[in-house]
Amino acid sequence: MREIPKRILVAEDEEDLRFSLCHNLQFDGYEVVGVGDGVQGWEAFLSQSFDLLVLDVVMPHMDGLQLLKRVRTKDSQVPVMMLTARSTEMDKVLGLEMGADDYVTKPFGLSELLARVRALLRRSTRQENGASSRLEFGEVVIDFEAMTVVKAGKEIHFSQKEFLLIRYLAERPGVAIDKKEILDAVWGYQSDATTRTIDTHIARIRRKLGDQTHREIIQTVPTVGYKFAADLS
Repeated sequence: MREIPKRILVAEDEEDLRFSLCHNLQFDGYEVVGVGDGVQGWEAFLSQSFDLLVLDVVMPHMDGLQLLKRVRTKDSQVPVMMLTARSTEMDKVLGLEMGADDYVTKPFGLSELLARVRALLRRSTRQENGASSRLEFGEVVIDFEAMTVVKAGKEIHFSQKEFLLIRYLAERPGVAIDKKEILDAVWGYQSDATTRTIDTHIARIRRKLGDQTHREIIQTVPTVGYKFAADLS
């Protein structure tokens, strides 16, 4: 049976770059919808189903971060890659905090961008081969297939990266995992995410699960990284 191609939305106001991105993504086997501003991007998102969004940060009428914020009110799981000419770490942290999954700084090579697209689409698969689809500890139930987190009967919003991060740690409970290994596994070896990105996501997970003070779920291992410490028995 012929596999249905993944559909990608590209929102980029620079016409030549948008054409190049759309053309190369189509050549790589994807269905692509290209739009020139954030408003068109929002309209396309509401009217169609996408497997990945590629959003320029600086666009007329509605910028990429505003569009990202709107998208996350409707869909917390669709992978989002941000394109930007800004290169400061704080700009990237802001985008990641708002729910972006990857951040590519202009100028970039098309081969690198295509590799990141493939990596994001691979990591967005709802259930990885051989991995448990459900995680229970204390009052928390995480269903990786349904992409839901419930604590004491109340559902909690998790981003795609937060799901991937806690899953990766929970697959080896009690084992201290190096931050570099976490970066490679969750963000991909070609990502320019930093160890600070991991720290930001860990802090957010702890806050959402009420684990900020006692850190009984995710513990910091000095000079190494983190380990999953919750009792799964």
